[in-house]
Amino acid sequence: MKTLPYILTLIILLTLTSCDPVHTLNLENRTKGKIEIIYYPTLENRQLGNKTPEAIELRGQKMNKITLDSGETMPIGTVVAMYLPSATDIDLDYLEIRYGQDTIRLTSKNAILTTIQKVKKLDWRLIVR
Repeated sequence: MKTLPYILTLIILLTLTSCDPVHTLNLENRTKGKIEIIYYPTLENRQLGNKTPEAIELRGQKMNKITLDSGETMPIGTVVAMYLPSATDIDLDYLEIRYGQDTIRLTSKNAILTTIQKVKKLDWRLIVR
């Protein structure tokens, strides 16, 4: 019976250390104005907080459009564990960012991944400046 506390302690330690952290890949607006984000496929509304996307059609494809104010972020993927993000972690297949006269068009998960940078530990972002 003296081994029971040791076994329970071991089980608790294994449970705590085997959990992988889950964190979000974000698109962040660091410009001084609003930016328009056009994306496909649809993100879950809970991911967008109080923002409601507008359904639009672009080049015959149904897409979503949302406007981010300066300093706002929106999730574009999820990473499990402490590893570097991969293309499969990104929820979007198409991402277009419009700011003033400029447009950035990313047409695949791999293209979106190339724009993501590490901000700090477990925090990767696509930052629009």
